[in-house]
Amino acid sequence: MRSKRAPGLLLIVALLAAFAALVLLGGCASDPRIREIAAEYYNIGNAFFELGQYEKAIDAYRSALRFDPALAKADFNLALTYARMKKLPEAEQLLKKLLADDPVNASLMVTLAWAYHLAARDEEALSQYDAALAIAPENADAWYNSAVILWKLERKQEALERFRKLLAVAPDDSEGLFGAGSLLLSMDDPAGAEEYLGRCVQKKPEDLDARYLLADALERQRKLSRVLEEYDRILERDAKQANAWFGKARLLLTAIEDPDNGLVALRKSLELGFRDGEAAGLLLATPGLLEREAVEAALKARDLLPAAPSP
Repeated sequence: MRSKRAPGLLLIVALLAAFAALVLLGGCASDPRIREIAAEYYNIGNAFFELGQYEKAIDAYRSALRFDPALAKADFNLALTYARMKKLPEAEQLLKKLLADDPVNASLMVTLAWAYHLAARDEEALSQYDAALAIAPENADAWYNSAVILWKLERKQEALERFRKLLAVAPDDSEGLFGAGSLLLSMDDPAGAEEYLGRCVQKKPEDLDARYLLADALERQRKLSRVLEEYDRILERDAKQANAWFGKARLLLTAIEDPDNGLVALRKSLELGFRDGEAAGLLLATPGLLEREAVEAALKARDLLPAAPSP
């Protein structure tokens, strides 16, 4: 799920400047610079939020609101911090207060929906996302998060439609492309998955998870040379990817029939720590496995041979 982040996050050096300003001003409530003090506390809260020091962030946001109760962005970030800490009643109360003052604020609705999701109140979350999208149909977070929830609820076709609507407003959204592709793969539509995952890796070439899924989609369609290409691209980016070496070995020792390179790839995967006994068993069970004795010896050396059936 995507969550909002506090806007305008600062480096920790902002703390020192803020406290210096407070010492110098130290003044009365009527001083117009009081709003500056509130803003400094707000910035301090953002810095602590970025560092993951949420209790300190809460203290700073509360201080900002004491100096300037009308500082809505401090209320909003305080609600975000409560939600991040799973203090969901507090987050809900603040967000509803803000919505009462600004009932057509889609950003507030999306944040409240996220808080509902954290509280496992997914139907309420969906309702809030729908309300946000009625006001702001371009809101990518609302499309993405509601798609994820619908997928979780096994409403896959509805989830897919949400991913597609996200990509209609944000065609290069890599998370949306990954979500649509992985969902289609789970729906046994490898051709559809290939389309989205292919776009995903074009947009984000370093996304190895997307490349593994793309390799799976291609293999289900028997596009074996392209599967090998994807494994090679993974290994170009990270030569220590044991799963990619094993996937390459499995193809070379079976469908593609290149046993010499297949054994090299298999041994490399095992050296790098490949330990998936189920995958090893499936490899051994593949009809026409080449160099079976050498494969068995390599797997046995790593204690990956399947257990013998009971008599």
